[in-house]
Amino acid sequence: MPRLGGWDMKVKKFSSKGKVVFGSCLICCLSIGAIGFQQKQARKTTDPPIAGRGKLGQDLFLAIDHRDMAGVKTLLSKGADPNSRNGLEFTPLYIAAASYQMDVMGELLKAGAEPDAESNYGTPLMFAAASGNIDGAKILLEKGVDINASRNDGMTVLMAASYAGNPDFVNELLIRKADINAKDESGASALSYAAMAGTEKAGELLLKAGIEVDSVDKDHMTPLMIASKAGHVNFAKMLLSHKADPNMKDKKGQTSLIIAAKYSDSPNLAKALKSAGASTRATDMKGRTAGTIAGLKGRRDIATALGAKNGLIVTKSPKQAVQASLSLIQASMKKFENSTACISCHHEGLGRMATGMASARGFKLDPSIVGRQNAMLNGMTEALLPLHEGALKNPELMKQVPLIEINEVNTSDTWLLAGMAAHKQPGTRGTAAMARVLARQQSKDGQWSMSGPRVPMQSSPFTFTALSIKSLDAYAPKTDSAKVAEQKKLAVDWMLKTPAKISEDRASRLLGLKWSQVKDLRKAVAEIKADQRPDGGWAQMPNLASDAYATGQALYALHEGGGMSTSDPVYQKGVKFLLKTQDEDGSWFVNKRANPANNYFDAGFPHGQSQYSSFNGSCWAMMALLETIK
Repeated sequence: MPRLGGWDMKVKKFSSKGKVVFGSCLICCLSIGAIGFQQKQARKTTDPPIAGRGKLGQDLFLAIDHRDMAGVKTLLSKGADPNSRNGLEFTPLYIAAASYQMDVMGELLKAGAEPDAESNYGTPLMFAAASGNIDGAKILLEKGVDINASRNDGMTVLMAASYAGNPDFVNELLIRKADINAKDESGASALSYAAMAGTEKAGELLLKAGIEVDSVDKDHMTPLMIASKAGHVNFAKMLLSHKADPNMKDKKGQTSLIIAAKYSDSPNLAKALKSAGASTRATDMKGRTAGTIAGLKGRRDIATALGAKNGLIVTKSPKQAVQASLSLIQASMKKFENSTACISCHHEGLGRMATGMASARGFKLDPSIVGRQNAMLNGMTEALLPLHEGALKNPELMKQVPLIEINEVNTSDTWLLAGMAAHKQPGTRGTAAMARVLARQQSKDGQWSMSGPRVPMQSSPFTFTALSIKSLDAYAPKTDSAKVAEQKKLAVDWMLKTPAKISEDRASRLLGLKWSQVKDLRKAVAEIKADQRPDGGWAQMPNLASDAYATGQALYALHEGGGMSTSDPVYQKGVKFLLKTQDEDGSWFVNKRANPANNYFDAGFPHGQSQYSSFNGSCWAMMALLETIK
């Protein structure tokens, strides 16, 4: 059953509308409220001091997350507030609408839940749209909710539905005269979102309704350019059939054909653009044609399709590639932290794993960034210390841990502790308490789970199981060693018997087994090796093209987890893929697939709406290349 596409939570200080905007990991912000919360272990009410407001509110959220319909009914009969808010200002109706719990939606509405309750993230209808829940949407639409509701970043319900791709949902909104010409703060239209996701049926409905086919965002990217960059061939062909202009240029002087040659590995896309009138002579700001770029990138089939010669593939050395990426990653970290009030699992989690590894390999880091991040993370763990220590003693207080009601403890704490470990931050009472709270989140079957996937970084329970093991090794108190050892055994049993379905599963399983001191890893290594594509890369999903995220992660797992030599032909082939696909600015483009549940915030990394997936992909790519540098 479809579920909400994740809760990537961060607070942006300002928006153009003058309101606080949530963007990516709120746990640090919630810790501000924990500073004044002392260890009131005798607390009788289950209403959290910071996580939620309203009678029995936290219990209601937990019941919904656990899909406990009987519990929901019981709580409502006891007077639980159906309009309570959690730390993100979500109401219970948001969660029920996003997670396809129509029966719960009905009970909440009967109990007086506001069908159009607003927050910085939108309304319940926005959450239904984000997960494509048409049945839930109809329940809300019958209540007369606003179909043109938008978030603080300007995203409308129609944009969210178009990205999710449920054609029935999009059609329902169009029948009800949703505004098809609206744009968000980045200038993206509903068609832009559909192009990014490649949701063809949604795109066709929008085009038939008269949406502008060549609308441009702030980077002057048209839907055709967006589809071409993402490699969505059929979507691009559909746009061309509706007279999309293939010769328009973005701010970098790139046409759709140049973009396709640079990022897509599809000669069919290049041929379709050429047949529609795309100029093969058009050049970017450096005077390069699409054919020239295809040749330089080693995309011989595309170069041939465009009648160009296969040029010499120009690549940097791994060291040069790492330095270029490291500079860009740190610059984005600085902008992100100067513009936000909280801590994120990407910039302070995976980003710090990458920069910590770079530092260990002799690369110089910006001390101002490292110092600020160290201080922020130490401040967060110390601020949460009273609540964490209280929660370890009192199950009622465990229910008050920030974001536990949407099962976000694992997805936040693992990345943050792993980032701290990569920078060798010493353990404190705060990190010990956080690690012990994380340990308590292990499921009975051995995994550390999640409720809302946010692909790719938050897409696999294998990832959070592996990272939990790493975090406990780094920060659990020594007095818990025996308990941690038992938890590892349980986790290993789960990892060995649970099928690994995607590339992320297989890479994280290998790392988790290694960090659990499992000796025989041959099968786990072989499964990752079998996923390598002829181009040398790995793909996040079988139906997707190879990219830096999956490739970097797979290579890192093979070396760090499986002990593969970086001189192994498999590893070297992957390295060549990364070197030839890196952009000149030091980034790797990874198309956004995550449901845009969080408000968009420009953190200064390239690739617009896809900058966070690209940031994460660049981190994994950099880590894989760092393994070759001793």
